[in-house]
Amino acid sequence: MTLNAAQSALAEKPQETDGPSAPTEKSEQIQTQNDKPALSLSGLQFFIADISKKTILWHEVGSQSFDSEVKDLQEAPSNEALRLLSPEDRKTILRLVQGAIREGQAGPFDVGGGPDHRIPGVPIVAYRYELPDGRILAICFPSIGKTEDNPAQIALGLSPILQHFVASSSRIVLLADNFGYVRFASDGFLKSFQIEDARLILGRNISHIQNRVGRTIVSLVLASLSRRASATGRGKFLITASEGLDLNYDAMYFRMGGTVGGVLFSAGHVGGDVDFAQVFEICSAPMLVVNTKTRMIIAANQSAMKTYNLTPESLDEKAITDSLLQADDFQSLLGSAKQESDVPISVPVTTLNGQTKKKRFKCSLIDENKDEPKLILETRS
Repeated sequence: MTLNAAQSALAEKPQETDGPSAPTEKSEQIQTQNDKPALSLSGLQFFIADISKKTILWHEVGSQSFDSEVKDLQEAPSNEALRLLSPEDRKTILRLVQGAIREGQAGPFDVGGGPDHRIPGVPIVAYRYELPDGRILAICFPSIGKTEDNPAQIALGLSPILQHFVASSSRIVLLADNFGYVRFASDGFLKSFQIEDARLILGRNISHIQNRVGRTIVSLVLASLSRRASATGRGKFLITASEGLDLNYDAMYFRMGGTVGGVLFSAGHVGGDVDFAQVFEICSAPMLVVNTKTRMIIAANQSAMKTYNLTPESLDEKAITDSLLQADDFQSLLGSAKQESDVPISVPVTTLNGQTKKKRFKCSLIDENKDEPKLILETRS
């Protein structure tokens, strides 16, 4: 179907009568026409214009209309589907569909705002989609805003909030928006599902990355989205045909407003999450965590506090090169960690009581890809 044909199909108006008349066969046909489904823009979720079939498929939530009637998917010929809209709104939708067909995407354009635009309309964006058989669709849906690569700004905006809460946790967390696109994946998710680079899944539809995350989580997320329901349980999540994870999980379906939502998948390994802070504290070997940029000791377990006569105040006041180690010795330990050497390094350590003894340190680096890598210093008790 050409653009001109699309224009004629969308712009065509149903016939109108000049006034009231007796209940004749013609008036009965008009009454039947009024009973047919039509777009009202009340609680609009999406609509799809099928260019070749000259039809529109749509879904609206009726809770925002006075007669409040919830209906399933509806479909009608284009001219019938748009008959309740104002001429201006019909022209706007025509421009939206034509733009998507021509350029690949269009919008957001406001519809339903009235001729004087004194009330806000519904901002709608449209994307061109070609089916395998060559049919062209214009997929249109409301959007609170639009960037070049992501119209789902609310779901994307949840990512830094989630990052804040799970940054220091091994929790397995994945966020998919209501179109199925992955918007966030925690470090715990990437490690557990063996994803080398988050960019391999972020911004992609979860149904297209089954070979990376496995079919189990794909089926769970898509089922939660389609049923608009949450799920909780315990099960095996396949990563490959022979490898999987036993997880306690929650797949939480959520909605904010009429159009924005998604699924938040959160899981922990069977047996519960490990409290690594507690493991660090009870470890018998003295362990120090040092910020390599500021050289401040940011963590020390109980054994290290006792061995080096440290206090919480001393950790906050002095860098490690002003207390326990000489600057050259610190650089030697850091160099060993960068080389990933398994051989301990022996350097003199001056504790806060003034005694100096040589200690053999096993050195490791974490957060190497961040601005402030951390040096882990472990020695015998």
